[in-house]
Amino acid sequence: DRIPFTFRPKASCAPSFMQTGTVKSYNPHKGWGFVECNGQDSFLYKKELKGQCPSAGNEVTFTVETSEKGTVATAVKVQVPPEEAFYFGEIKRFNPVKGYGFISCEAFPDQDVFVLKSELPQGFGPEGGHCKFKVTKEEKGPAAKQIQLLGAAGNQAQQMKAWMWPKGWGKGWGMGPMGSMPFPWGMKGFDKGWGKGGWGKGSKGK
Repeated sequence: DRIPFTFRPKASCAPSFMQTGTVKSYNPHKGWGFVECNGQDSFLYKKELKGQCPSAGNEVTFTVETSEKGTVATAVKVQVPPEEAFYFGEIKRFNPVKGYGFISCEAFPDQDVFVLKSELPQGFGPEGGHCKFKVTKEEKGPAAKQIQLLGAAGNQAQQMKAWMWPKGWGKGWGMGPMGSMPFPWGMKGFDKGWGKGGWGKGSKGK
């Protein structure tokens, strides 16, 4: 069969052979970066990572395909110990009242990853939001740790943080309904409406 022009292999990086390289850079918010092998950079796409999330300096194994713009790393596997590995995921559902939810991740196709509110930035878990996280193996299955919200969800978390801790607030302020959140006034009725739909698009408040 004729090889499409956009995927014509170069002699220096023949496809179908597994290679070992190092992640040169990777932006988890944008979902792409570069991997270096034998002095040559190859483009690294999120879709080739199968749920793994690399960091600069990580060793990876991969095969190579070539496009008009250069070589592309495919079938990428990040070579790090399980306890150090980061993963991509999407918050499938989260109940702020009960304080837990679940993350779907391509690296764990048979079971969603459990997440506690305490592991989320500002306890914020927007359904459909993308995130980066580590995993620990619990008795009932995988659980997410060290969660970082990505993209729009990350921006929302930063805005929420700024709202919770505005500049110029001094000492002597009272404690609000979120424990560490300071407020100078009585907070009766503040938490009304924080259930169903109170955490952004897609929240079911279960």
